[in-house]
Amino acid sequence: MTSPRLDITAPHDEPVILFRRTFQAPARLVFSAWTEPAHLRHWRVPRGFELVVCEVDLRLGGGYYFVHRAPDGSQHAFRGRYLQIERPSRLVSTFTYEAAPETEVIDEVTFTGNGGTTLVTGRTVFPTFQARELYAAAGAERGLAECHERLDELLSVLTAPAAPPPEGPRQCGS
Repeated sequence: MTSPRLDITAPHDEPVILFRRTFQAPARLVFSAWTEPAHLRHWRVPRGFELVVCEVDLRLGGGYYFVHRAPDGSQHAFRGRYLQIERPSRLVSTFTYEAAPETEVIDEVTFTGNGGTTLVTGRTVFPTFQARELYAAAGAERGLAECHERLDELLSVLTAPAAPPPEGPRQCGS
């Protein structure tokens, strides 16, 4: 399971999905984009979807709640709680899709800065192989790739140098 910029692996010996992706921004900014609602709204859903609810309480024991609206109008809610937070290098949380509340997974994401780039690695641990296969069959790879493309777009805006102000008419004596 790979795309040109996203590497996704589903090992045969454990019910996990692993991903790796490099972003052209410093780790502190990528971590902020990953955790702050003002940024999440711009990238945390695949293209064509809308993030209609985005609540984040970024503290140990705090949680998040996201609701995606699909192009057909259906809504999909996700929630989790934060288990570990090491700014700006690591985030561990639970993840539950409300349509399948019996399947809670653990997401571990690390942010490794290298100059102006950040390698983001993710490890999602499922309770069973069947749960992992259902997740993959639901389009997880495509959705993750599209979200990461959108995150790239946001980061390019956030890291762009400020444009100089346009030259206006000069005042007499200036």
